Amino acid sequence: METYSNIFYFSKICKIGGTEQFLYEIAKKYHKYDITVFYDDAASDQLKRLKRYVRCKKRVKGEKIKCKKAFLNFNIGMIEDIEAEEIYFVSHANYEELHKAHGGYIPPIAHEKITNYIGVSQFATDKLEEYRKKIGSKIETEKCYNPLTLEKVKRPKIIVSACRLNDKVKGGERTLKLINALDRYCKKNDEHYLWLIFTNPNVKVHLNSPNVVLMQPRIDVRPYLAMADYVVQISNDMETYCYTINEALGYGVPIITTPLSIIKELPITDNERIELDWDCSNVDEVAKKVFEKKVEKFNYKIPKDNWDNILVQDKSTYREEKEKLIKVRAIKNYYDNEEEEHKTIESEPWDVYQYRYEELVNHPRGALVERVNE
Repeated sequence: METYSNIFYFSKICKIGGTEQFLYEIAKKYHKYDITVFYDDAASDQLKRLKRYVRCKKRVKGEKIKCKKAFLNFNIGMIEDIEAEEIYFVSHANYEELHKAHGGYIPPIAHEKITNYIGVSQFATDKLEEYRKKIGSKIETEKCYNPLTLEKVKRPKIIVSACRLNDKVKGGERTLKLINALDRYCKKNDEHYLWLIFTNPNVKVHLNSPNVVLMQPRIDVRPYLAMADYVVQISNDMETYCYTINEALGYGVPIITTPLSIIKELPITDNERIELDWDCSNVDEVAKKVFEKKVEKFNYKIPKDNWDNILVQDKSTYREEKEKLIKVRAIKNYYDNEEEEHKTIESEPWDVYQYRYEELVNHPRGALVERVNE
C-alpha cells in the first residue's frame, strides 16, 4: 500500500467557497512538500487549479489510505479508511451557528482516531473549544491561520453598454459576436474583463460567457459609464445623436462603435474609439485592441445645444404649482393609470393635484389613498 506524506480530505469541493480557497492556498504555497488532496466530489475548475501544484485523487470508499499526516476538513467521512501517524480535524466554521443553521445537525467531528484539532482563527479555535468540551473530547485546539499569498493580478477591463439584446437594430447580434471574440482573446492571453449590459428585463438570449452580467434597466446608467474602461454602442446606423456616446466621452471613457454617421459629425478621434465593422469582420482585432490599445487622456467637448433660442421663454410656474400639490399614500393596492405603476400600502408617498386627490378618495372601490400630513 502506497504511503502518502500529507493528505487533505474535503468531501465536496464546490465551485466557490472558503474551504476550497484554503485547499488552493495550501497547495500553492506548500507544494514543495508532498501533498495529496482527496475528495468525493469536486468542481472541475477547482480540480484544474489544484492539480497545477499537488496530487488530487477521488476517494474510493473502503479503500485504505496510509499516510503520515491526514487533515480532515469539515467532515470525517473517510476517517475509517485512513491509517495515519496523526489525524487532524481542521475547523473552518463556528460550530454553534452551524448547528443552528442545519436544524440541530452538524457533521460529526469527534472520533477516537483524531489526534489534533486546528482552528483557522482565534474565533474558530474558541468556538471549537466550547464545542469540544460539550462532546467530551480532551484534545485541545491549536490555532493556525489559513495561508494566503497574493500575487500581482491583472485588473479586468470594465465594459458597459445599454442596449436591447434581442433587437437586431440595436446591435444584439454584434454584441454576442464581440463577447465571443473577447472570450477567445482572454483565454489565449490570460486576460479578464467584466461586461455590464443594461438590457430589457427577462430578455431571452443564450450567453455562455462568465464575463458578462445582464443588468436590469435603469433610468440613469451614467455612474456605470463613468467607471468603465470602454462603453459599447454598436447599433445600426440609426443613431442621430446617441447619448451613450456623448456621455461616455464626456466622462473621458473611450467607446467601441460601429461606423455610425454621427461619429463623423462629432469631434471624436481615433484615440477615443475603436471601430467595429458592420459585418463584424474585424471583431478579433477589436477584442485585441480592447486590451492592448494605449488610450491617451482626452478632454471631449460635448456639442453645445441651442434650445435656448428655440423654446418659448415664458417664466415657469411649475414651482408654484408644486406647492399646491397634495402628498398622499396608498391605503389599498391598486394600479394607478396616471402614475403608470402599481401602488401598494408599502409604496412611498407621492404628490397629486387636487382633482386627482378627489378622484382617488371618491373611487368606486372606496378611498384608495389618504392625505399625508407633513
